Amino acid sequence: MNTCCIVRSGLQPCNNPPSIPMKHDGIPALTLEPLKRAPEKVEVPSSRTPRFIEDVAAGRVELPVIPAIVQQLMNALRNPDVDSRQIAQALARDPVLTSKVLRLANSSFFGGQRSMSSIDAAVGLIGTAALNRLIVACGVSSSFGEVPGIDLQRFWRDARVAANAAYQLAPRVGADPDDAYLCGLLHAAGHLILCRSYPEVAHAMFTGFAPVRGVELAAIEMEAFGIDHPTVGALWAESIKFPQAVADTVGKSTRPPEEIVSALDLSLSGGCALAAAVSQKASAEVALAALHPGLRARFMLGNGEPDPAFAKLYRGLCEAEAPV
Repeated sequence: MNTCCIVRSGLQPCNNPPSIPMKHDGIPALTLEPLKRAPEKVEVPSSRTPRFIEDVAAGRVELPVIPAIVQQLMNALRNPDVDSRQIAQALARDPVLTSKVLRLANSSFFGGQRSMSSIDAAVGLIGTAALNRLIVACGVSSSFGEVPGIDLQRFWRDARVAANAAYQLAPRVGADPDDAYLCGLLHAAGHLILCRSYPEVAHAMFTGFAPVRGVELAAIEMEAFGIDHPTVGALWAESIKFPQAVADTVGKSTRPPEEIVSALDLSLSGGCALAAAVSQKASAEVALAALHPGLRARFMLGNGEPDPAFAKLYRGLCEAEAPV
């Protein structure tokens, strides 16, 4: 079997986790856990260089599919006049979603004072906005099985933090909160698709290495796969009929600050930066400094002091992963 050699530069040893970049040279995309071996020259086994677009077109690679029931619920929940009883009836047809909804309704986030077993009552308690986020998160994450080189539990935990952060930041910049949440969930999903599609390359490049993010991750992907996770993530978002604005923003998730112009771009940028800060257990001051300048300015008071609302938002992300 032929091999192509790729040198991984700039990675830190696994016992020295990377710090959050203070230069605004891109948006950190969240990924991976492996902590086994130090950076070295990697032999990537491959009989041919991956050609993702051609492989998808030829049927050699299949994009993940969102379950039909999740698609139906997502569409219904975007209707402000949706009947909660119809939502409950649809949920009742999916035992996995039903159990997740009941677990959320009985969680401390919603009081946790009693054991609720009625899906109708649970839907009424949670509300359509929070329920929509739960359905989206379940649908997206359930589209992936085991992925070489990826700790999926950590990956989706980080993605949910980014999504929740983007959702909370969206009103500050005038973005749609639901679209911002979707962007946070999907912004690094292209990496999972690449690793699942080319497992031998993924194993050689990512198993046993400390996490890499954003611009650095995209550069490694370009060399290994010939395409990067923002491009693949945008293609996937389009294929599963998510809003075009979401696909466009996901596709720009590692662009430099001067190319982050829309409100949705700013929301995702901030969500990713805060999720990276949470994963590094950084202080609120460090997290604020890591935000895009255009977003950071919205959390500064007239006297130059940080807005207390930011500390509260960041503390909420750090103290406990929000259940939706």
